[in-house]
Amino acid sequence: MVKAGEAILQAGPLTKGVGICHGTDGNGYALLKLYSRTGDLKWLSRARAFAMHAIEQNVNEHSLWEGDLGLACYLHACLVVDHRFPLLDVY
Repeated sequence: MVKAGEAILQAGPLTKGVGICHGTDGNGYALLKLYSRTGDLKWLSRARAFAMHAIEQNVNEHSLWEGDLGLACYLHACLVVDHRFPLLDVY
């Protein structure tokens, strides 16, 4: 998992934009998951950095998977430090 996280960081935020499915916030959720698994604060910091970048990306959709609703979920997850992926992880 750590190697996957490093690959995400090396690639950087996606130029595609936001999207839990396959966008910057989806990759950020992977970094949040790494924090939950390792307890290493650097992963939380990196997830939050991705969140700050995602805020600046243009959002033209209003859906959970491809748009601002998913981004809102991700931003909230970064604030409350919740690694659970919406609708997939058991709450």
